[in-house]
Amino acid sequence: MNPRLKVLLGVIIMLLLIWLFPPGSWLVPELQLDGKFADWRGRTSLSDPVGDGRGGNDLKKISWASNENDGRLYFMIERYLPEPRSHRMESCLFFDLNSNGKYDDKVDKYAEIFYRPQGLSRGDVSVYLYSMEGDLKGKYTGRWGEGTGSTTSRLEFAIPMEDLEAYPAQFLRFYLADISGRSDRLPDQGDIQWAPFPVVSKSRPTIAVFFLLWLALTLFLYHHRLWVFYYIWAAVGFCCLLVLLFHASLLEYRLEQYTSLILHHTLDYLGIATHIFDRSPGTLLVLIKIDSSWTTIAIDIENSGLLEICIIFSLIIFYPVQPWHKRIPVALAGALGIYLI
Repeated sequence: MNPRLKVLLGVIIMLLLIWLFPPGSWLVPELQLDGKFADWRGRTSLSDPVGDGRGGNDLKKISWASNENDGRLYFMIERYLPEPRSHRMESCLFFDLNSNGKYDDKVDKYAEIFYRPQGLSRGDVSVYLYSMEGDLKGKYTGRWGEGTGSTTSRLEFAIPMEDLEAYPAQFLRFYLADISGRSDRLPDQGDIQWAPFPVVSKSRPTIAVFFLLWLALTLFLYHHRLWVFYYIWAAVGFCCLLVLLFHASLLEYRLEQYTSLILHHTLDYLGIATHIFDRSPGTLLVLIKIDSSWTTIAIDIENSGLLEICIIFSLIIFYPVQPWHKRIPVALAGALGIYLI
């Protein structure tokens, strides 16, 4: 085949790959505030034993998560089924926004949550966010709970980070309690530490334009035999392209999942309690026994191994000494080796 036709065919295939490549893992659905709870299955959560709450406020589980390009923090609360089923639920979610273990600083907030399972299909949920001085910061209402035709156990809601006066990747602590603070608490001691970071979705046009610019300069340097500049530009640019392509994809999802699984078993061997979750890739919930608190460790692009794999693969694949058919298996072996290390 003519070399120019090979280049043209390669460009077309790459552009199609960029355009058709899924922007994220389809195994992790986006959370929707709709009173349906299938999208919460396998998310990061913490459970509470039965019997230490009363009056419809016997807490069973709390889950938390965030969506891409969404500045809200999502929560799902589940209680043990009360009698009667229509019994309302009143709880309070406390936030330690400077993560110092105290919940009475001026920057801290608390949210009062009211759940009324009145309708057959949906129950009413009202959330009021307050400062520690008692100033109302936000009100959020909707039919986000289970109705009397269901188990009346679960409700969901979301709080904007802007109203919390928190920014992405900021460490915060929280715990859930019944509104009186005397009946039930989750966790029973300590709290949960979390650094939410809503990921920004990838832009396909931006990646496509970057690929065309990278390809044009790579061909120019190769044609003029400027080997040092060719190798640096081609390897670095291809590495950036791979990172943009695979970030938040199924590949990164699997890398994060396997890394968290390895850490889970390693820490379990050392006697440190941890939890992992099917649909929260790279999330490891670690019990800190000093203050009985739970810390959410996020395994993301920085420590999942994806960056290192893309770097070693790009450096080998454009190394101009060996022919292509020898570079590819060496690059794949190098990528596997760097992940295992």
